[in-house]
Parts: sequence; structure tokens; C-alpha cells
Amino acid sequence: MDSTVVSAFTDVLDRRQAVAADATTLAANTFDYWGFGQRPGLVLHPRSRDEVIEIVKVAAEHNVSLVIRGGASNCSAGVMAGPDRAVLDLTGMNQILNIDPAARTARVQPGVINSDLQEQLAPHGLVFSPDPVSAHLATIGGNIIENAGGPHALKYGVTYNHVLSVEAVLADGSVVRFSADDDGPDLLGILIGSEGTLAILTEATVALRPIPPVTHSLMGSFATAQDGAETIAAIIQTGTVPAAVEWLDRAGINGLQQYTDTGYPTDVDAIVLIDVDGTADEVDRDTRVVEGVLRQRAVEVRRADDDDARAKLWYGRLHAPDAVVSSGKGFFIGDVTVPRQHIPEMQQAIQDAAARHSDALLFIAVTGHAGDGDLHPTTFYDKDNPAAAVALQAANNEIIDAALQLGGTITGEHGVGTEKIQFMTKRFTPVEIAAQRILKQHFDPAHRFNPGIMLPDVSPQEPALPAFEAAVRAALERTPLSAGQSDGNDTSVEVNTGNLNLVVGGAVTLGDLVKQLDQYGVTCPAIPAAGAERTVGELIANAGGAERLAVRHALLGVDVVLPDGAAASFGGQNMKDVAGYDTKRLFIGGRNAFGTITRAVFKIAVVR
Repeated sequence: MDSTVVSAFTDVLDRRQAVAADATTLAANTFDYWGFGQRPGLVLHPRSRDEVIEIVKVAAEHNVSLVIRGGASNCSAGVMAGPDRAVLDLTGMNQILNIDPAARTARVQPGVINSDLQEQLAPHGLVFSPDPVSAHLATIGGNIIENAGGPHALKYGVTYNHVLSVEAVLADGSVVRFSADDDGPDLLGILIGSEGTLAILTEATVALRPIPPVTHSLMGSFATAQDGAETIAAIIQTGTVPAAVEWLDRAGINGLQQYTDTGYPTDVDAIVLIDVDGTADEVDRDTRVVEGVLRQRAVEVRRADDDDARAKLWYGRLHAPDAVVSSGKGFFIGDVTVPRQHIPEMQQAIQDAAARHSDALLFIAVTGHAGDGDLHPTTFYDKDNPAAAVALQAANNEIIDAALQLGGTITGEHGVGTEKIQFMTKRFTPVEIAAQRILKQHFDPAHRFNPGIMLPDVSPQEPALPAFEAAVRAALERTPLSAGQSDGNDTSVEVNTGNLNLVVGGAVTLGDLVKQLDQYGVTCPAIPAAGAERTVGELIANAGGAERLAVRHALLGVDVVLPDGAAASFGGQNMKDVAGYDTKRLFIGGRNAFGTITRAVFKIAVVR
């Protein structure tokens, strides 16, 4: 990188090794977990918000793009440097600033490693819920910008559900603070999962929860994937919500067994690992329910009530990434999510792809978070096989297409990065991509943060959306929004007990909806008892206070008509979805300035 630029960064980071251009450091910042990339021109190591501000100002002055990097556990090629780019390494901003056990909150810098925070929380009997398998590498900042999940997201939610507020630096060097309880559209929700493309996190306040006093684990082995999936649905339909429901298929079990002794049976089509936690009485009750359902279809059931037995039962699943790396084979870790009831079809589609490309690929192992419908097909291949690259790409394309055909999404927790950009136009319409592009343009007009990530190249099919753009501009400027039409005329109600979600027209009144939910024996935590004459559209658009928080945690998707007249859909029936910017968050408290809410999708629960 030009010496003038290096000198400019050195002037504002007046510390030894704060600005690095040596070959060793540049090589170490060439790639993330994905495993390939280009060398950056420079690596910057800020220690404070003020240093980040100065870096951003210098980058703007010299037109240098910044690639934000944390623990580098990203699995979607989302940390892509280059000789004309500077890596902004936030791992030095690793201070736990405050733990408030009474309020159950922690205030942290973005470079704090997830497992380090958990270690500091344990003496207080508290835990930060997001628990990705990469927790020993992943930073809290990385968790936030990727909206990380993990095995226990089924019961406790993804990162979005546990971030109370953030402080961030925008592309012009200004500092913003977004909170979950801000008035107006949920801008915090837009920033979460944005893959470092909108702003640079400098601090976050996260919610904590008590460590459950008792946890039991169970494993069911199934002759068919269909039996396993139906068992998962049956467990959830009892009203019991396990802390985790994990999945391994036959290819995964046998494949991993080549590299580590999992202890799992190798002659079944699938195994399901389940955690049940809570008080002693709750765990006793729920374990009996889960074990009873497992025994209806499983060919074998194992139960682990103490820590040692649980560790043995979970060993193979939790150490799967280690086995993948130590195998010495080439590998690709995929990530698709489908509604829960479609897991068997998705499983079959993955193995069909493996069979079609068996001449160039070794096998595709499927692990994942079955309670959320989030599957990780991991493809193994010989690195010296010249046909492997083409076969890998073809198999991955087929898997993505199958997920979309089943109503799924292209990524549940790994993110788009650069690896899935080509699928964004399959997942979203030109209108939906145009709306997301407006968010990028107004947060980062010069496209200086993580360029080339997430959004595809501009298409001539993308329409101009001036009214939507005006609403985005007003929201970022924190000026009052002009209210639009409220809720359309859709009064349909669809209750899906297999996936535990509700699809409801925006014009349905809350009173009528509660009555229909009662008939199904389910409840929706976002639907209040008060104000029964209000519509679903009004509830979302004007949500504030406790109602706002309830809507935030339960809303999965919205169908809308943008103020420019174009129809769009953001989110959907998938329990995990990190494809693109989480644009549905604009409509929470957005007073319909961003468009008319015609339908909404919510999580529901079975009444016990």
C-alpha cells in the first residue's frame, strides 16, 4: 500500500504494531475459516472507539476500503481482503467493560471472544445465549454482525434476541447508538447480521440469562430420516421446547467416524441429540415427555443425566468441525435452512446431490440444528482430484436450489459473504434487492466497509424506490416518519403446528386472531390481549414498549407493498435466516412509512 497512506494511519495509531505491513501479519490476515483470499495491503489494530473513528476518517480521505475482522471463524468468505484494502482487526478491543448480575447484562467491546465472556459469566451463574460451535474463536462483534445461532438457539433464540444496544462508527466517522427499545424502526435489527458492511461495532450491551440448574441429554437413533424428523415435530407439538435438537445423518456419522470415535451407531439413517434444561422438576417432566416420544419411533434411545455422560453423548457432534479439519481432506461447510417439516426432503436432496457427483466427491455429511431446520451439509473431497472443484460447485448449487424449492433460505447462520452472492437473486426479487441496496447506500455511501460482500452486482431489473429511500434517509437522520396506509385487506390466518409458525393477514384484528389461536391450542407471544380492535398491521407498525419487544422476538417475516407501489417479502417461515439485510425490522415501529404490511409470519407455541 502507498507509503503516504501507511504514514497517515501510523499518525493516528501512535502505538507499536498498531499498523502492520510485514509479510507474516499480512499472510495471517489473508483468509478466514473459509481458507482462501488475498493479502491485504495493511493491517490495523485499534484499541478504542476513538482510534476506530480516526481510522475511518483516514480511510475516507485516502479512499481505502476497510475489511472488518474479528476471530476469523467466518464460513462464507466474508473477510475478503486485497492489496488495496486494509484489514481492521478488532481483536485488540477485547475488554469486558461491565457485568451487571442484577440486571443480567454485560457491556463488552467487539473483540471479546464468546467463550472468554462465558468463562467470566459462569461465577455469576449467568450465560450469554448464542453458542456457535466456533465459540472458542468467534468474537461477540462477529456474533452480532453474523447474527450467530448455535445448538441452543431453538429455545433461547439467535444473537438478535440477546443484543440490547450497540455503539457503532459510521462511514463518515460519526458515532451512533441503536437500542432494542428505540422509538421508530428497528435499526438495531438492521445492523445485526449485516456482515460488517454498514458500520463498525465498537461496543455492545448484551442480555444474559441464568445457567439452568439441571440439564439432561437424550439421543434417538432412527432407521429413516423421516422417522427422525417426525419425532422432532412430535416433541415440539407436545409443548415441550428442548434447549437443543441436533441432527447427524448416516453419511455424517460414518464419515466422522473415520477421523474420530463418535460413539454413535453407524447403521442408522439419522441420530437426534436433545438437551432438556431447567429446574429439577421441569427437567424431570420434560425428559419423561421427550423420552416417551423418542421411543415411539427410535430404534435406540440413550439418556445422559450427569455431566460426564452428557459430554460423551455430545462429543461427536461438538467436535465435528475439529474432525473435519483433521481429516486432511478438502471440505466445504454448507448452510441451508428449511421449515422443520421439510427436513427429510432436504436430507434426501443433499444425498441425491452426493450420489450424482460421487465420481469427484467423497461424501456429504449432514449435521445441523434440526429444531430450527438449519442443516450444514459438509462436502469432503480429495484435494488432488482435478474434477472436485466443478463437482463441489454443482452439488452446492443443487442443494441451494432444493432448499429454496422447499420454502427455505440460502443461509441460516453462516451469512452470505462472497460465497453465496450468486444465490441472492434466487432468494430475492429485484425489488427486494433494490430495497436492501438502499440500506447499504445510506449507511455506507462510498461502499468502503467490507466491499463486495452480500449484495450482487446491480441489475437493470432493480427499480428505483424513491419513497422507500426517503423513509430510510429519514430513519437514519432520526427525523419523524410520515405514516402510511396501515394494513391492507388480507384477513387470512394459517396456523402451522408442524413448524410452529403463524401466517396472518395484516388486516386481521387481534381479538379475532386470539380466538383462532385458542381453537388450535397455540399462543403467539407477540399478540397482546389489550387493544383487541387493532389489526396485526397496526400492532407491528406502531409497536412500542413491551409490545415492541414481544414483536421483535416473535416476528419471522412480512409481506409488504412498498410506498412506491412494488410488492416485496422480507423473511419468511424459516426459524433462522441471515440472507441479506434483515429488512423486515424496518417495519417494526415504522408507522408504515416503509410500506403497507399485508401479511406477517410469527413464531407460535403450543399451550401446555
